[in-house]
Amino acid sequence: MDSFWKKGFSIGLALALGIAGNAYAATKGVINADDVNIRTQASTSSDVLKRLSTGVTVTVVDNTDDWYKLTTAAGGTAYVKRDFVTLTQADAVVEDEFINVRSNADITSSVLGVISKGQTITVTGVEGDWYTVTYNGQKGYVYNDNIQGDMLPYLNGVTAKVNKAEVDTTTGGGIYAVITSTSLNLREEPNTDADVIDCYENGYAFNIVGAVDGWVKVSDDAGNIGYVKAEYVSLKNGEKPENTTYDTQRANVVSYENEAPATVKADQMISYAKQFIGTPYVYGGTDLTAGVDCSGFIYSVYKDFGITLDRRSRDQINDGARVAKEDLRPGDLVFFNTGGDSVISHVGMYIGNGEYIHSTNGAANGVTISDINSNYALNTYVGAARILD
Repeated sequence: MDSFWKKGFSIGLALALGIAGNAYAATKGVINADDVNIRTQASTSSDVLKRLSTGVTVTVVDNTDDWYKLTTAAGGTAYVKRDFVTLTQADAVVEDEFINVRSNADITSSVLGVISKGQTITVTGVEGDWYTVTYNGQKGYVYNDNIQGDMLPYLNGVTAKVNKAEVDTTTGGGIYAVITSTSLNLREEPNTDADVIDCYENGYAFNIVGAVDGWVKVSDDAGNIGYVKAEYVSLKNGEKPENTTYDTQRANVVSYENEAPATVKADQMISYAKQFIGTPYVYGGTDLTAGVDCSGFIYSVYKDFGITLDRRSRDQINDGARVAKEDLRPGDLVFFNTGGDSVISHVGMYIGNGEYIHSTNGAANGVTISDINSNYALNTYVGAARILD
């Protein structure tokens, strides 16, 4: 059923290559889950154009927040959540006067050829301090400080990099870092065992102080200096913007960079649940295609995996073992008090990376994915229960 879209996105690539100056002209990726919604706009409330399955190749022409903008067969555009696409290649531009393309990730290896400043090369991955590239139809290697591309930080296996020579401890050398994950810890040392100084929300911008392998040394608006994982930030050129989204509730925000991986059953259950994104909210409903309320959605998803839960959200919290918010793992149920009292009135399933899937009669109106660290969730969160061992 995906042959049309495979063909369509291949045509879209040719169209994209004809757009002069497009930094994302040769950015390709593959869908990494089944029944992924391709939408008309970068919003879970927009119309679904098509559902794609694992392995379908897409062409990415832009990156907006948590969404990739894609090309279609007719030369139009579509959008997909970034988490559901694994980038396999991206364009980069040579910044030095010329660079050597080598046969191996070693400066003593043979030179396959030379490319000059301003020329474009296709990057397919990373090995240590070297990018793997396609050069004259064969695999080659270039040192990572010599090329630059807007989509390189999102390429599979690539983490953000800072050119140490350009970093100034006061100004950051005209480079700043923006959090791309749901939340992120600032640590005293560049390792995950180090003490946490503070935790920050998606979109928060840091000044850059320096760089260590896999980590960026940064300072926040309060003058705290510490380290953040490079893979969870995007490096930007220019003057750091003022942080306007950072609020006093950040102490309640939990970073999920070290969360336990999903069990096989949890992973299958989450993939299954995601195919019903867009199903309308129906009070008392348990039909995953016609309509569900919050507890009906959870009840029906678990039931399809042979697990029977209580029907009401206030009872479902007692169907499993209580877990702390910082110990959440995919498949756990998360509960909220949306009515202004102490009674549980809403439930969802945690899917990892600070997100949960649920059926809501709010603005999204139906099955959707939400941020567990949003102001709404922080204000209404009650607790969590683990159903799956």
